[in-house]
Amino acid sequence: MRCDAMKTRLPAALLVSALLAGCASYTPQPIHPEQTARALTRRTLSDPRLLRFLAAELHRSGPPRWNLATLSLVAVYERPDMPLAEARLREAQGGETTAAALPNPSLQLAPTYDTSTSAPPWTVGPVLGFLIQSYGARPARIAQARARIEQARQAIAITAWQVRAQVSSAMLDLWSAQQAARLATRRAFLAGRYRDVLEQRYRAGMVSAAALTTATLAFQQVELQLASDRRAGRLARTALASALGLPSTALQGIGLDMRGIAHPRQPGRLAPLVHSALSSRPDVLSALAHYAAAEAALRLAVARQYPAIDIGPGYHYDQGDNKFILSISLPLPILNQNQGPIAQARAARRVAADAFAATQTRVLAQIDQARTDWHASDSERIRARQLREAAADALDRQRSAFAAGQIGRLRLLGAELADVQAQQGALSASVHVRRALGQLEAALYHPFLVFHRSP
Repeated sequence: MRCDAMKTRLPAALLVSALLAGCASYTPQPIHPEQTARALTRRTLSDPRLLRFLAAELHRSGPPRWNLATLSLVAVYERPDMPLAEARLREAQGGETTAAALPNPSLQLAPTYDTSTSAPPWTVGPVLGFLIQSYGARPARIAQARARIEQARQAIAITAWQVRAQVSSAMLDLWSAQQAARLATRRAFLAGRYRDVLEQRYRAGMVSAAALTTATLAFQQVELQLASDRRAGRLARTALASALGLPSTALQGIGLDMRGIAHPRQPGRLAPLVHSALSSRPDVLSALAHYAAAEAALRLAVARQYPAIDIGPGYHYDQGDNKFILSISLPLPILNQNQGPIAQARAARRVAADAFAATQTRVLAQIDQARTDWHASDSERIRARQLREAAADALDRQRSAFAAGQIGRLRLLGAELADVQAQQGALSASVHVRRALGQLEAALYHPFLVFHRSP
């Protein structure tokens, strides 16, 4: 008796174990704001895990050079943008698993007890239901899921370039502020000396009080500009830390390699890069994947106009009789043939096609804008360089004349101030060129702000 019970329970236990073997378990992962805030404020560039990541990505050991390429990787590691994009990719991959899954069979069991008969009163028996899907529905769902995976994959590339562009812009702002502060310091020193010489001549009765007042106001204006440039430098360093996903204290005492900004690589032939961007830029490929998903959705809607069949083989023990049954059920497409969803899917495909065309048009406009800006900025840079060279030649002549005793110190200081002003104009033009290059590389997804030649 006991053995019979064991024989009955053993297959049931094995069946239950088989059903539970593939079940997933839930593990809670709560978020603690205090802990995450503490970790965020303690981030540094000396984090061993960060350094191992950089060594693996850069394929070299030793202390890294904190240039644009390295700092872009730091931003990829530290900022939440990339993990978020990767999480969305995993979410899309889960959608493919769902689309590829076969529907589970259904089990129906409805025991019935008949009190009005002298025969065995029980009617029992299982009925298994198997859903046979519409032809083409499952491949269409899988194609739709894979298109969404491709969208999520391209979103990772888009995010990476956006992060790099933000780091590049922040580094350019910092470099510009540093160079501006250097020239402003030189100009403030010369303006101070000019005012001092003019004050000596005023005391000697050689110049008017109005001339001294003008020189004093000019000196104060230069001092104000110097303070503004130094403020811009501090803000730019903080903005760079923000672009890296680090607290501002993480950049204290860190030497930054600005050669990629100071000496960028000049663009060559842009036509191949333009063609490549219009056909294979990540946002173009994402729009193409979106169209593929809409195409698959239309296939799925068309497939659903043909009804799915539900087949249910079963067995009944009906008051002493053994009965084997086979039930077949399907919806009758009499009142509608899924025409509404088909029309919606067809319209959505048209929208996706127009969105793809709009994406390519936007990319071309962005490229043309950046290219025009770069050409115009380069022309400005050439004119500013010519002005700087003229100011430098004039300064050399004035120095020679001062050494020969032909002019006084005030004239020489005036020439030196004019030379610094010309350098400031050249700096402004060079910043415009580098900013245009940054826009051009963002449009073409091709780096130009990398080290090209020795300073």
